[in-house]
Amino acid sequence: MAAGGRSLIGRTPTITLAEPARASDGGPAGWREVAPRPRDSFLTRLFTGLELRLRPDGSAEAQLGTGTSLAGTWRSRSGHVLVTTRSGDGSTLDGRLPAGDARGGLDGDGSDGAPGEGAAWEFDAVYTGRGRVGGVIAHVRQRLVPHQASSSGQEPAQEPQPWSPPSEPPSEPPPGRHSGASPSASPGEPEPQPEPDAVGADESAAVRELRTRLSRASLRGRWLGALGPVESLAVTEPEGLIEGGQALGGGFLRLARGPDVAVGLAPGQEGWSLVVLVRDLEAPLTGFAVEDRPALRRLGADLLAAGRHAQAAPVLDLAAELYGDDPPQGAGELIDRLVLADARIRCAFAESAYTRLPGLLVTAAESRRELTVGPRAFNPWLDALRFVRSSAEALNETLVRLADLTGAYRRRPWRGRTGPPGADALHAAAEESAAATGSMCAALREIGSRPGDPESVETSWVHADGLLARGQETLGAAARRLASGGPPEAGAEAATAHETVTIAIRDGVETLALLRTHLRRSDPASAARFVREQARQASHITAGYVETWRALLDDTWEKILSTDLALPFYERMVTLLLDLDLPVDALAVSEMSRARAFADALHAAGAAGPSRGLAGAGPVNRAALLDLLTSHEAAVVEYFLSGDLLAIWVCSRGGRVTSVTRRIDRARLTEDVAEFGRLARTPRHDAASRTATAGVLSRLGAVLWDVIPDGLLPADPDEPVTVVPHAELFRVPFSALMDGSGSYLVERHAIRVLPALALTPDVTTGPIPGGRPTLVALVNPSPMAEGEPLDWTERRFDVITSMYGEHVLHTGPAASVATLREVAGRGTVLYFGTHARAVPDLRGDPLASHLVLAPSADHDGILHARDVPGLGITADLVILAACETGAGAVTADGVIGLSRAFLTGGPTGLITTLYPVGERASLELMADFHESWLLDGREPVSALRHAQARAASSQRASAREPHLWAAFTFFGLGSRTRPGVPIRTPNAEGTP
Repeated sequence: MAAGGRSLIGRTPTITLAEPARASDGGPAGWREVAPRPRDSFLTRLFTGLELRLRPDGSAEAQLGTGTSLAGTWRSRSGHVLVTTRSGDGSTLDGRLPAGDARGGLDGDGSDGAPGEGAAWEFDAVYTGRGRVGGVIAHVRQRLVPHQASSSGQEPAQEPQPWSPPSEPPSEPPPGRHSGASPSASPGEPEPQPEPDAVGADESAAVRELRTRLSRASLRGRWLGALGPVESLAVTEPEGLIEGGQALGGGFLRLARGPDVAVGLAPGQEGWSLVVLVRDLEAPLTGFAVEDRPALRRLGADLLAAGRHAQAAPVLDLAAELYGDDPPQGAGELIDRLVLADARIRCAFAESAYTRLPGLLVTAAESRRELTVGPRAFNPWLDALRFVRSSAEALNETLVRLADLTGAYRRRPWRGRTGPPGADALHAAAEESAAATGSMCAALREIGSRPGDPESVETSWVHADGLLARGQETLGAAARRLASGGPPEAGAEAATAHETVTIAIRDGVETLALLRTHLRRSDPASAARFVREQARQASHITAGYVETWRALLDDTWEKILSTDLALPFYERMVTLLLDLDLPVDALAVSEMSRARAFADALHAAGAAGPSRGLAGAGPVNRAALLDLLTSHEAAVVEYFLSGDLLAIWVCSRGGRVTSVTRRIDRARLTEDVAEFGRLARTPRHDAASRTATAGVLSRLGAVLWDVIPDGLLPADPDEPVTVVPHAELFRVPFSALMDGSGSYLVERHAIRVLPALALTPDVTTGPIPGGRPTLVALVNPSPMAEGEPLDWTERRFDVITSMYGEHVLHTGPAASVATLREVAGRGTVLYFGTHARAVPDLRGDPLASHLVLAPSADHDGILHARDVPGLGITADLVILAACETGAGAVTADGVIGLSRAFLTGGPTGLITTLYPVGERASLELMADFHESWLLDGREPVSALRHAQARAASSQRASAREPHLWAAFTFFGLGSRTRPGVPIRTPNAEGTP
């Protein structure tokens, strides 16, 4: 920094974000100012250690905490200094420093000596730049203090002086306008806006007029207030930044997020407020016709590639509207629609318009299905050849334009020489790609379009495929060379140019790959193989959009609802993959659709290392799923419901996957599940209700279990079977399902339930407890806020405690939340003998589901589900012997209630109940469970099976009431605490 300049360095910043709000239909609903979320943590890194330098010649430089530099100008106005800067990638930082005394301003001549300790000046600024997805507008408030340059750097160490602005710049710009100091594009000039694309010969007057409107990048016009104190503003100056004026009150305004959004600062009730204005748009253009669809799609894609998402979205929506709901005319239009859907999805991400994603994902899935298994999946050769020719020529035109642009970039002066670093390599790659596709197109035009016999068709097909393959190889090699060389270390502009060219050539590689795929569909012998592979890859890529969507959300409920909203998309993808006979891929997509927010919660609670994926648990993919199935120690039965289609995957130990699909009466299935719930809640049963219960369980068994082929599940009834339900099947008591002979499933299999198989790695995280199990129990709390006292349970609870070598029992007033907090970190088994209540659907608050404990001085005794994960429970097995502890709101993310809360809190296994249970039956069943576990040495899942089977066999055939024992469900993987050496011989009492 030149002598006489000033340097300030920033302390911890205070940051808020401006973002568009969305209505329930996905449309705009104004703007809002929000606090940064975890995904916005990069902003704190940007501004921590911000260094601001002002030089006497009026130039300014801001160096962000990440090392990024922004250059621009400063100017002194009445009462403040205005600083405006821009980086090479288009990011801007504009702000105000106050003038005043040494503690609060910037006036002074430095004659008072060193500043007092803590001397600081408040920097109020607006930052615009790129975020993780789309653009970012941030209001940054930061305290700046004098900064002494390092003596080892280029600037000599100087005695710190009270900060005052350097001497005024050589000239004062006219009021209301901003002067630029840079010889090229100064921060005061309009933000460079990439041209959407060259005007195509096939464009109508309406499209050309739309291009003209979108190319404008000026503040000139009328603006409406979207956020902040400015209601409206008319601007006559075209510059990129304006200041002053009655509406701005000494503040400033500049373009952001394309030419239709402006941001700045203006006086508010509590200091400077962030201002967001949106352009008062002209009347919408009319006169578009169906023939304009391709041109509008290309224009929208160009805007999207240029980062102008706010403008791309309505153009792409207009193209989609013109396509309408009419069936596509040929595979070419179908691919156009698929590409259009993908672009609209990316726009929705960039604009945070997440509510639009479900519908767009469904559109993409339906287009993919039509393309892969629809009537146009195997087009005639001539149609395929025409499509390949036109698409290849369009690709060549794009690459020729890219070569022209890189040529101009290469000739641009840069720091005293011709061309920025890396420009030669970019131009060579673009020129080589354009030449290769040009030769390819010329050769494709030579292929005969009127084949006379099948042999000539085969020869032409092989020749065309070879031409595309060579073009793909050439472009792929160019892209790899660029990727291996990496972007030059010459600033963000060079990096952006490198990324743009690399992506364009890679897109060309993908286009040629798609054309080869389309061409191969004319070969009946190999078409099915290629269709399956392309659909498989596309399903995982498209499903990855939902993973990205989920990862960008910070609120648990938003994550849960995002999976629910995306369920129609997942249903279509699962059905498509099953139709293509790809059961493992269909299972992978099924796993993507379930318990993803639960996986995030588990991973956050138990991860010792860095998080996977964008945030939280890592995404599901085919390879990871196969590894999981191979290592899983039990057979798996996973369900998926889509309309009247029931899909079941049976995964034997070792990873072999078998799928079963059936068309069912979904309405009858839903009614049977609800009917059993009603019957289970009936206080007293008679012959009619017992017959109805048996009928429901028999029908559910026939639909859900009897369809599983013989030999896929273990013959040993004590070998666990992991069941992964879906939708209403979470309310099914699988152990009580009956077969044709009237026997219960519990007699043949030990069932445990998980909301998703992919949860397994996180559920098993943590140390394996050593030694014999130890018990901490809270039983019959008093006084109870809800329910009758459980005195009978308390008096007889020693039947359970006597089986533990070490136990602690809390009853009455001691069975409180305060006690639970104290003992949460003790024992390997945590037992609750009390009352509970579940909130069964999303019309209420499922996290208000609760256990009833004794009140204390600081707590009412109601332990809500939302409070459980914070208790620090270390028990490996939690037994919730109360009513409906496994019930709650059923979502795509599983059951939201107590079971989810406790599993998130730490244990690997829970024993829960699906509906109300009786006091006596519960204690007797739990006593039998403990005998089978602790005395007979069985695994907990097997021990529960034995206890339930014993309860079932003890009932007379004419008085079978499975609801007395079937409510209890093993949720999770089972306790890893080993009971030690059996005290008695298993099956000594002849239990099943």
